[in-house]
Amino acid sequence: MLSLHTILLCSLTLQISADLLSEHSFFAPLDEDQNVKLYWNVSIESKEIFFTVEANTTGWIGFGISSGQGKMKGADIVIGWVKDGKSYFQDRHSNGYSVPELDIQQNYKLISLEERNGKTVMSFKRMFDTCDPQDNKIEAGTTKVIYAYHMDDPTSEEEIAPHKIGHKGSRSLLLLNSLETIPTLPPDTETFDIRHNETAVPTVRTSYICRAFEIPKVNETHHIVMVEPVIQAGHEGIVHHMLLYECSDHYPTHLLNYTGACYSSNMPPPGRECVGVSTIAAWAIGGKEFYYPENAGFPIGKADSPKVVMLEIHYDNPEKKEGLNDSSGLRFYHTKQLRQYDAGVLMVGEGVSRYMIIPPKQNAWQSDGFCLKECLKEGMKDSKLPKGGINVFAVLMHTHLAGRKTWVRHVRDDVELREIARDDHYDFNFQEYHSLRKEVHIASGDSLINVCIYNTEDRQTKTVGGLSTTDEMCLSFLMYYPKVNLTKCVSVDYSAYQSWETAYNKDGDQAQLSFWTNAVNNGLRDAYQGSKKAFAICQARAHLPIQGVDREQHSKPIINSPYKPEVVCPSARPPSTRPTTSKNVAIDNRGATSYLLLLSTYIYLAAFAEL
Repeated sequence: MLSLHTILLCSLTLQISADLLSEHSFFAPLDEDQNVKLYWNVSIESKEIFFTVEANTTGWIGFGISSGQGKMKGADIVIGWVKDGKSYFQDRHSNGYSVPELDIQQNYKLISLEERNGKTVMSFKRMFDTCDPQDNKIEAGTTKVIYAYHMDDPTSEEEIAPHKIGHKGSRSLLLLNSLETIPTLPPDTETFDIRHNETAVPTVRTSYICRAFEIPKVNETHHIVMVEPVIQAGHEGIVHHMLLYECSDHYPTHLLNYTGACYSSNMPPPGRECVGVSTIAAWAIGGKEFYYPENAGFPIGKADSPKVVMLEIHYDNPEKKEGLNDSSGLRFYHTKQLRQYDAGVLMVGEGVSRYMIIPPKQNAWQSDGFCLKECLKEGMKDSKLPKGGINVFAVLMHTHLAGRKTWVRHVRDDVELREIARDDHYDFNFQEYHSLRKEVHIASGDSLINVCIYNTEDRQTKTVGGLSTTDEMCLSFLMYYPKVNLTKCVSVDYSAYQSWETAYNKDGDQAQLSFWTNAVNNGLRDAYQGSKKAFAICQARAHLPIQGVDREQHSKPIINSPYKPEVVCPSARPPSTRPTTSKNVAIDNRGATSYLLLLSTYIYLAAFAEL
């Protein structure tokens, strides 16, 4: 039987977490056991972010914004603890795997730091961009945060004991692109699942398994208002992404519940016609549930709504484990309380093909995929908006292992507008819909450019566009309303590839590293960037071509006026040399505030080493 003391302590602990949840718009556990929790609020008006770190310790805690890879090197770091009634808090940075240096300018502002019932709770704030070169900017897209903690306070101000094994880590988060207000689901909301059924996971690194389903019948039109991933316990690292495609209304009934390898020659032709177009839903590793905005929902039960769908699950099994059976999939929440608009999904980017090539040993190779104005103009003719076009409210950007950055450019009348979405710290193992704080209108005649930056410095041969995890993709899925005929707007640069191959591949073997000289690499880059036209793939549901545009060459967009981002830091201060002494902010929790000189914490490295 639990003691009264234990029961009271548990109650107080739960109350602390409940209070923090109510005080913050966003929350994420930083480790699987939830020993360290992060809460935060965002102020777009003041361009500030407010953090609270809660850790199951009465010792020191550390938190940092990495430079993008979740490592200590290049990270902003704050560390704090409470000892003898005083709270200590420092803003530091790491130039390498050495003692993190105290920032010349303390840009993290402590709000409170206290111990509560066996926990340490540290609240602080900072600007998105502090204009300090010793800090990392917090931007739209993925941010990898790092953390560490110890169960004891430092023995002295000069000496901080290293953390124990398991008391440090990192996690990718969308700090600025998460949905701030969760829409309320109607009381009549029902659910149905589209899931695999004990499907055998192949014992290969990369596999795509498809299964056909019939959408449950409803007596009247319903709107899907939320989609939730259902990942089988223990398979969180194996289920990499899921796509749900619409099939033809004439899909054979005897092939319902078909399960097999996607894209294979053994897949029945009606099944092959489903995959790769008319995407209804998309989820990728690290993602959470997805909510539609309060004025839109995905329609089912209408004459032109999907009747049969194909669930594609990409399994990533690098250890080639045997005996795995998976029942993961998606759960759909739907209601008969219809919203103002039907919503849809538009795939844009570079078509998956062997004409997409990335040479080996590249630090930052750029690939572009085009959603051309001819395709958007024809494909959005049936828009129900008074001014035409569509409104985009969320974006899922997708590459494979070599992807490092990706963004969606927006061009209108030869003028580049603000990017629709951007991720400069793309994480293959964390792909989630980026909720746009302001919807973006795509007008008839606009063009989109999906940009991807790849790093292949660890590869000995070329990387091509393809389905394997070690192949590459450059795609984005735009969630929008009102639903239009267009579902797929991508391009292939096959003529650029062919001109390069003719010039450089007469006697060479592309599989050999020696083939990829600087001249060959530059020739390929020039061929892609210098080509004036692209081969458009412009399709409606069920692979139906948009007449006059699909499978035709069209001019790439011309940009006479590139977009100029807002200048936040016109005269950022250059970094200075490290001071010989550093000030440690010490706040007396009993009321007295003091500033103490603190010698360099040389054992600090051990606290964060090898993050």
